[in-house]
Amino acid sequence: MTETTSEEREPTGEPGAVGARPDGPAGQEDQDGQGGRDPGSEADAGQEPESRLARAEGSEEQGDDAARDRQEAEGASRPADEAEAEEAQAEAEAETAADDPADDPADDPGDDPADDPADGAEQAGGRLGRRVTAKLRTLALAAAGVALSAAVAAVVSAYLDIWSVREPPPGAPRITASSEVWWDLLRDHHLVRSAPGSTYDKEPLAENDAQDALSRMVTEGGVDAGTMRIRVILSNFTRTPATITSLRARIERTRPAPTGPLFHCGGPQGTAEISRVVLDLSTPQQPAMEQTVENQPPAQYPSSTVQVAAQGEPAYFDVQVLTGNATGPAAITYEFVLDVTYTQGDRQQHLLVDRAGRPFVLAQGINNWSQGFRCNDKSWKAV
Repeated sequence: MTETTSEEREPTGEPGAVGARPDGPAGQEDQDGQGGRDPGSEADAGQEPESRLARAEGSEEQGDDAARDRQEAEGASRPADEAEAEEAQAEAEAETAADDPADDPADDPGDDPADDPADGAEQAGGRLGRRVTAKLRTLALAAAGVALSAAVAAVVSAYLDIWSVREPPPGAPRITASSEVWWDLLRDHHLVRSAPGSTYDKEPLAENDAQDALSRMVTEGGVDAGTMRIRVILSNFTRTPATITSLRARIERTRPAPTGPLFHCGGPQGTAEISRVVLDLSTPQQPAMEQTVENQPPAQYPSSTVQVAAQGEPAYFDVQVLTGNATGPAAITYEFVLDVTYTQGDRQQHLLVDRAGRPFVLAQGINNWSQGFRCNDKSWKAV
């Protein structure tokens, strides 16, 4: 009784220990060995436990071999199946791309041509070519500008050269004139008719300051009287010399001379030198006269050809202007300009000379110098 019970329980735990799959060979054997035994298997029931253990181990090895065979078969068939599937998928994508032009990779905006080295090199070459073209265009424009500027300058220069043969450029004067008023105290009396009520005689006179004092009297209402010297400065801006033909005084207006005290300074020292060009305001219709030879009547100025050089150094002409003499309130004052007549080419023209935009002013002089106040070193002395 005891042996029969142990034999029946022992086969029940063996399949779990081996771990064979129910559908494998070992499992089939177990099923055959347990559920469907043939009559001969009962005779084996009495065999020793060692024989059953060996049989179970053999069955387990056979099950492992069968499992490896199935895995190798599955591994061999899987790559083939995957390759076939990938090939079918690629064919389907190719057919879809052929049917739909929008899927063309060349038209896909998402594709970056820069990813292709050839396309990147082509784009870089295009950019370099555009830069070189832009620089060449800039250089060409600059060269054209320089050439145009040179051409314009040459045309303007030629125009000015041709035009200036007769006269200066438009808007520019042909001949300009300026003037200076002065006195030669070694030969001339500088006389000022001062404004009424003047008391300059009570003021000290600094050494060598007589001329400045007389000039201040004129600015404060007095006028120069008797005579003055005018230095005329002419400048010719054309290429044609100008020839002076005459010089006259054009009196613009007259008015009464100031009635204040007389102040004078200077006068002839020894033999007086004869002035070459003299203009007398008492006979304004008469042109300036020139004394060329002593003790001979003067001739109209200029007695010889006097020219203002073409585009040369300024020309200087000294003219002594005289007035008649008068006493007391009868004296008059002249406001005048100089009218210079000249020829340039085949035309005669007139040039007016004034004193910095204002007319010259000169009053009549006196016959007797023993009146008024005379400069004496550092003061005014009554005479």
